[in-house]
Amino acid sequence: MNIKKTRYFVRTFGCKTNQYESQLLKELIQQSGNEVVEEYCDADYVVVNSCAVTQAAERDVYKFIRRVYRESKNVKQIYVVGCYAEYTIQKCLKEKFFERLVVNLPINFLGCKEKYNVIPSDMYKDTTICESKFWLRKFFGTTRAYVKIQDGCNNYCSYCIVPFLRNRMYSRPLEMVLKEVDDLVRNGYTEIYIVGTNVGKYKYEQNNRTYDFIDLSERLLCEFPEITLLFSSLEPVDLNEKFFDFLEKYRNRIFPHFHIPLQAADDEILQDMGRNYTVEEYLDKIKKLRKIIPGVIISSDIIVGYPIETQQKFLFLTEFIKKVGFNWVHVFPYSPRLGTKAYLKYGNTTAKDVKQKVRYVNEINTLLGEKYFKQLCKV
Repeated sequence: MNIKKTRYFVRTFGCKTNQYESQLLKELIQQSGNEVVEEYCDADYVVVNSCAVTQAAERDVYKFIRRVYRESKNVKQIYVVGCYAEYTIQKCLKEKFFERLVVNLPINFLGCKEKYNVIPSDMYKDTTICESKFWLRKFFGTTRAYVKIQDGCNNYCSYCIVPFLRNRMYSRPLEMVLKEVDDLVRNGYTEIYIVGTNVGKYKYEQNNRTYDFIDLSERLLCEFPEITLLFSSLEPVDLNEKFFDFLEKYRNRIFPHFHIPLQAADDEILQDMGRNYTVEEYLDKIKKLRKIIPGVIISSDIIVGYPIETQQKFLFLTEFIKKVGFNWVHVFPYSPRLGTKAYLKYGNTTAKDVKQKVRYVNEINTLLGEKYFKQLCKV
């Protein structure tokens, strides 16, 4: 007798870590005997792997669910999982969620600690345990695969909700990462993209030795001579002398693109944000990168409209972007997040001219050659 498979569609919003987790979820769905479909109109269950970094990320979730409601007659259940689900649960916002959504669909929220529990099995109830037992064997694309090495962040920058939502800081076992990369290499993936909430904080103890993300990266390069490594994002404080020595040694095995979040080009703002570096220290690290890898591609994150940002500080930021010579920057309008230090200090306020500032920075991006370099880096 043929048993009909349950059909799942997975939609991902947000960071590369979310993209990794969605891909692992798809593999686990298939391993459980069910089916992953390419169109949500064909699905029984729709999984929305969500982001909560900004209010714009929230809006994307609402827009997508409304579209599913309009276009699909087959969906029996929608699962909102991940960061926005966690945010909704923690802040008791479910009632407001449905008031804002308007449409009537059965929706279940699964936070970051239980996002794989869309599959009805005790094996998938806890995210940390799940990611310590299972690993990827394939990934979308032809040669590049993401490998998650850690989760959680304890930086607690004033504007950022992520440390409150993601799992506690933990690092995946070294052997698990090696197994995952081994299977991916066997399946033809030669570009390994190291991802995590804060990859520079990877720390795993084994045989009386502590491995950090540099030790892990070196181990991968030594055991898999055919691979090239990429890093999703590195904090300025992680670019220490050990990292620069590693880069000098393996620069021909590292894809020459680094994403180094700046956030602001003003020491007063950086201090208020809780960022542990100065503008000058940031610039010095970029210079060291360029000395080791001439022509290196550098991108960054910046926030405009932060509560203490003046017009003069903003104009200095735009000049600093040109001075550094970024190949592109991801520009985010400051978005008040309930529960963050900035929200407690400044309330639910945003600058009136923030959209104009975002547009201006994006005009600079065009001059920097953003489109060309993103194509070059396949992002």
